[in-house]
Amino acid sequence: MKKIKLLLFLTVCFYFFNTISFNTLIAESSTSSGMVLIPGGEYTSGSDGFNDERPKNKIFISPFFIDIYEVTQKDFLKIFKKHSSEFRGGSLPVDHVNWYQARDYCNESGKRLPTEAEWEKAARAMTGELFYWGPEPDDSFAWHWDNSKYKTHPVGEKKPNKYGLYDMSGNVWEWTADWYKENYYQGRSSSNPKSPFNGKHRVLRGGSFMDKPEGLRVTRRNWDLPGARFKNFGFRCAKNDNTTTKD
Repeated sequence: MKKIKLLLFLTVCFYFFNTISFNTLIAESSTSSGMVLIPGGEYTSGSDGFNDERPKNKIFISPFFIDIYEVTQKDFLKIFKKHSSEFRGGSLPVDHVNWYQARDYCNESGKRLPTEAEWEKAARAMTGELFYWGPEPDDSFAWHWDNSKYKTHPVGEKKPNKYGLYDMSGNVWEWTADWYKENYYQGRSSSNPKSPFNGKHRVLRGGSFMDKPEGLRVTRRNWDLPGARFKNFGFRCAKNDNTTTKD
């Protein structure tokens, strides 16, 4: 009997430590590549406070990777020879970038733009608050109109969310893969929802240095023409396991 108990104990220990090693390996490999693995599962999407964010409901998302930081000007120049950012600096997020440029950069990097639902799951980081850090604005997490001095700042200077992602709120708005539709949430799938089939505008998420702190709520949706370029428009990329999706 003692031998059986010992064997069971050793089996549990082996499984436990190998699970830790596997998870550690995943974390290290994703971080070293500049991306974080967002685990699959449900999250609460949307809100009941704004027309295009209704209804608030549960959405399931399969696991995916997403960039830890917004794409910087230094990163952008590795793929393309030039950019038209208004604020200049290698560690600043690339700005004045339109949806097509964001898509092409991600595709050339072997990645893709995140869907709107993926972006919100990554930004929320297992929280259900108005902001991903809590119920009230907090300057330690985001650059906004009141603390940015009306310009972008180097990525990663503020505190990250619980997934280790920086600047998911503030600094620059981030393009997503989806077309914008005001009542889209009312009929979308509850599992890995896809973009509306077509539209006129593309969705941006996250707010920017030009928004007031209360405007950085994690559910807020923005939209513009895919060819639009402004000093507060940027992006980050996502990636599936060994899969690249092009539009």
